[in-house]
Amino acid sequence: PTAAAFLGPRPGAALVPPPPAAGDLGARVLAAIGAGAVAAVFQAGFAAVGEPIVNRVLVKRMRVRDAILSVKLDMIFGFFVTTLLTNFLTFPFFEAINTFCSALPVSPSATGIIAGFVYTTATLPVTNYRYRKSMQLEVDRNSWYQAYPATLLRDVTYSVVRNYATTWVLGCSPHWKAADGHVMFIVVILACLVASPFNELRGYSLQPAGQEREFREFFRPVHCLRSTVIGSLKQSLSLGVGYWCAPSAGRLARAALASICPR
Repeated sequence: PTAAAFLGPRPGAALVPPPPAAGDLGARVLAAIGAGAVAAVFQAGFAAVGEPIVNRVLVKRMRVRDAILSVKLDMIFGFFVTTLLTNFLTFPFFEAINTFCSALPVSPSATGIIAGFVYTTATLPVTNYRYRKSMQLEVDRNSWYQAYPATLLRDVTYSVVRNYATTWVLGCSPHWKAADGHVMFIVVILACLVASPFNELRGYSLQPAGQEREFREFFRPVHCLRSTVIGSLKQSLSLGVGYWCAPSAGRLARAALASICPR
């Protein structure tokens, strides 16, 4: 998963941010949607190559080399369409939800819980569809909300940690902004690492019937470390690059629109 970070207080301030003006909130939500859309394109490229590998490492507990060798070029090209379409649904949606919730007069923990619950409940069918496509498994209605408890715990934890991590990073470097690409990279990788136990539990819950590994075998430390590092880097790089490129992409889009439809 992933979201426009909490634009909250610096250390020493109250943990409940003042509500912004309606126009300012709308601009922030639209900016978050735009950044999420840019991140969706970059992450689709990363995911088309990396997600089939990551899911094989996470669920099948394959070695990285074996997982890479099992992924073919035609699978990558076919999966890119799936990742692009699903990213355009999930990325901007999470960014908008988290940005909107960050403006509510509640704590970062409550913000994260609300954003994580809404996001997971609304988009898990899309997430599971994408997962099953990456693993070349059949998609049916019974799989729409598979592993819901583990996914909900992962996404809520990710969102809460991301909000607090953003506050901490901006407190350490006040000249940075929450939408900076390097800030996004730092807070997303921290959130992914903290939420990784629930991501591993999601992987355990997604094992195909008849191919389940025993609990002790599945959760061997080397398996967990491998899937956590790969998954965290994929997510943080895609969002970091997306937010870094979002301003330039926005300017290019406005210039193209102005050339097509001059005033």
